[in-house]
Amino acid sequence: MNFQHLDQLKAKLDGFRPLSPAIVASLRTEMMLQWTYHSNAIEGNTLTLKETKVAMEGITIGGKTLREHCEAINHREAILYVEELSTTGELLKERDIKLLHQLVLKNIDDQNAGAYRNHNVIIAGAEHRPLPRRLPTFFSIN
Repeated sequence: MNFQHLDQLKAKLDGFRPLSPAIVASLRTEMMLQWTYHSNAIEGNTLTLKETKVAMEGITIGGKTLREHCEAINHREAILYVEELSTTGELLKERDIKLLHQLVLKNIDDQNAGAYRNHNVIIAGAEHRPLPRRLPTFFSIN
């Protein structure tokens, strides 16, 4: 897919504007589901797309771990928090990043949730090596 094709698709979408509140809500729900499913699948979560939808609604799936359920629920909560942050017009602060991290790890790794890692990590099967652990210098401390 190239930029010209994307421009054509965008123009087609723009022809339907303004979208009704029901369509906007439906698109938002679908975006949250797709984003959550794919983000968690990358990390090894075995919930299917349909199971992710059900888990995000608070229903447990037989044969799946509590961790997998928490990953889906937590990712949804993190998205909602980012949406909330986007309405304030304020700059992103270090405490916001830490809270997002805490939301994602809630009931999964409470000991490390919201904290900087204190050891280096390796991504299994990847050529990319994360930078060594060090304190960020680009955040305001509040």
